[in-house]
Amino acid sequence: MSFSFISVIMPNYNRGQFIGDAIESILAQTHKKLELIIIDDASTDDSLEVIRSFEDSRIKLICNNENLGVSVARNRGIDVAKGNLIAFMDSDDISLACRLEKQLAIFSSNKNLVICGSWIKFLRSDKRLEFKEKHNEILTNLLLSCSLSIGTAMVKKSLFESEKLRPDLTYGEDYELWSRLCWMGEMYNVQEELLYYRSHQNQISVNNKRQQVLMDAEIRLVLFKRIAYSSLKFPDSLIKKFLLLNGYISITEFVKYLKWLQQIRRENASQNIFPQKEFVEVLESMRSSLILNVFHKKSNIGLNKNWRLKALLFLRKKEVQEIISKKVKRFLSI
Repeated sequence: MSFSFISVIMPNYNRGQFIGDAIESILAQTHKKLELIIIDDASTDDSLEVIRSFEDSRIKLICNNENLGVSVARNRGIDVAKGNLIAFMDSDDISLACRLEKQLAIFSSNKNLVICGSWIKFLRSDKRLEFKEKHNEILTNLLLSCSLSIGTAMVKKSLFESEKLRPDLTYGEDYELWSRLCWMGEMYNVQEELLYYRSHQNQISVNNKRQQVLMDAEIRLVLFKRIAYSSLKFPDSLIKKFLLLNGYISITEFVKYLKWLQQIRRENASQNIFPQKEFVEVLESMRSSLILNVFHKKSNIGLNKNWRLKALLFLRKKEVQEIISKKVKRFLSI
């Protein structure tokens, strides 16, 4: 089995109007040693007709008799993949022709690499997603959000010998997967767009936004709990309340959360779970985001002027000065 042979896994459910473009983008790759494994998850549109219109021996079609979900579909593809490297691809996106070649080159230059992603460009838009480049940044930024896209990911197949996508998840399954695989080797994101992302109203991520946010908070909490801090002093319910910030928070809770940020900063320095430099940057980002939301945005969680005045007493002097400065500038601009 050649290291240069790549298995591309493409789950599909009712993407007949898009999947043709997705397939063409893989067959047109400058790296030719590949197989394209398409797992059709019991589509009811013309997806199968479109797929079967392609006459290329590199295409392997698997058909589910019933709709089992994207995680099960991807896992089926992983099970039959012949390549030592697995590239994921969604059936409504388009890979640039150089994608596999460029990612393979990164693997060839780093024996410790286990996952390689890239930036994403939105179709018919100037918008793009830029992910952090190196492992330490990607790892610590998982504490904030999903810092690597499964639509651009190339992964060593050996990682899936012990870990697979959770079949019970229909959203957040990629983020949850990275939260487990990130400890098994180095990650890297190519600092250019290797995928065109198609945004439309039928996507799971669009239709399940609230559930996605809740799942993200659960994943972030699991990652933070790799640091051995006191769950009795800082219970999960408190931390999730601030990760979600979707309900009233008392001053007591506000103060305790700030203490938690200080505590995990100290604990991580001694336990060395996350790279400390990048970890501190993440914590400062979380603190800044909290201040922005509770002091500068219109509150929909019951925080009034009196609450904010009390909360100021527990902030750093520089933070208080910046809050007052922004308030004054806003007042003068009215």
